[in-house]
Amino acid sequence: MYKKSVILLILLFFVSACNKKEILYVQETPPSEADPVQTEQIDIAIVPKVMDIPYFQAVQAGVEEAAKSSGATVHFKGPTTADPAQQEEIIRTFIKQEIDVLAVSVIDPDRLTSVLAEARRQGITVLTWDADAHPEARDYFINMVDAEMLGEHLLDSLAAQMGEEGDYSILSGSHSSLNQEEWLHYIKQHNRSYYPNLILREVAYTNDNPVTAYQESKRLVEAYPDLKGIIGIASLGPPAAAAVLKEENKTDEIVIVGLASPRDMNAHLKEGDVQGITLWSPKKLGYLTVMIAKLMQDGTVIEDGMLIEGVGRVQVKGEQIIMGEPIDFTAENVDQYDF
Repeated sequence: MYKKSVILLILLFFVSACNKKEILYVQETPPSEADPVQTEQIDIAIVPKVMDIPYFQAVQAGVEEAAKSSGATVHFKGPTTADPAQQEEIIRTFIKQEIDVLAVSVIDPDRLTSVLAEARRQGITVLTWDADAHPEARDYFINMVDAEMLGEHLLDSLAAQMGEEGDYSILSGSHSSLNQEEWLHYIKQHNRSYYPNLILREVAYTNDNPVTAYQESKRLVEAYPDLKGIIGIASLGPPAAAAVLKEENKTDEIVIVGLASPRDMNAHLKEGDVQGITLWSPKKLGYLTVMIAKLMQDGTVIEDGMLIEGVGRVQVKGEQIIMGEPIDFTAENVDQYDF
């Protein structure tokens, strides 16, 4: 009887492994004679907007660390381009695999509401991170920073370098990105309230594509001869804009601020093309997302001020779990960060 059980367990493991090729880490606890009852394995799927760009590569590194720490089975899979149809297909595949928790950086909330709601109906806990869905489509949104504070901080940074006057433009990622549209709202609101001599000329969209980010940066510089500043609120914007300004010999004429990986901006900061750039740790965001998923699946209530090991204390505002404050990177501190 014992031999038959062992053979059955081996067969079940083999079938499971064949059906879940995306698994990054599975920490198994072998049964012991003293304690034959095993805890149920938690199965978590993390879906980024797109694979293989520096921001989401850093997120994946954090996801992998959290998978090792938590012992959960964790999948990390996203579209090859920022295509909501591809993202929906990946989500449907995970639903069929009957995962426990689905955590998505949402490309298009309108497109994905239906499939996320379907996941919830099937008993899957649905989280969003980095970019939110409509509230009815998920349980919690794991946010990097407070949106109002971030929007104000980015405009304050631009205003300080522009002398609080002049024309500027914004490079965003996508019209459908709820978090970027919220940051944009607070930038505009802060502009109206405190900087009447700062003139927003255009909001351009990169579709989270590096080629489009470069093309749009070049078009803005050519379209607005009096342009004095650019805010990039998607991570591909500032490095693309910095490359264009360097080519056009306009690094002394146009200020760049915004959100980008310090690795992508390292040379621009050290060469003085850009004075400062802002972001949070995407690696820490990936880590936090897995740990929140694991804690919730274990039945833990996430409370305001709760200490998450490896992250710090989080804020809870309604259905938002906020990781913390952004980091400003300069030529002096950029080498301290490798993401």
